[in-house]
Amino acid sequence: MVSASTFIHMAVLLTAAILLIAAAISDVRSYRIPNYLCAALMLLFPFYVMTAPNPVDWRRNAVVFGIVFAVGFAAYLGNVMGAGDIKLLSATSLWAGPHFIAFLLIITAFTGGIQSLAALVSSKLPSSKKHRFFHLKTSNKKQIPYGVAIASGGLAVLGLIAHPLLLLDP
Repeated sequence: MVSASTFIHMAVLLTAAILLIAAAISDVRSYRIPNYLCAALMLLFPFYVMTAPNPVDWRRNAVVFGIVFAVGFAAYLGNVMGAGDIKLLSATSLWAGPHFIAFLLIITAFTGGIQSLAALVSSKLPSSKKHRFFHLKTSNKKQIPYGVAIASGGLAVLGLIAHPLLLLDP
């Protein structure tokens, strides 16, 4: 039987997953990631730390968050990334910490690359065949809802975090 603390921990991870999915959906629909989703993801992190079956070195996770946010802020100033993407990536990096940050970034980059290729292919199709997910905005700047890629990386990290709990015998 699953203990109450394990159940609560899994509920926290599931809530984080729902927040990531909501951010991806919002980005696809409007090219915006609401601040409240990023804030909720960050505010949920202490509950993850408190309910984790093994100790979490939250200080190191906070350092990773700070580094990702600083690099992301520089990317924003250089007009390379949007503010919502940076906030979502930073909040997700808090969960990834030093152990899973490389995995998060690799999955995010891979998924973003697939999105970009799909958008490029979609841009060559007649307008009746285009799908909103792969749509390139009709301004000079091409936009891809990169929150989808960030959420994919975050969901993969949450899967790694939950993996030992999923293997428990009932």
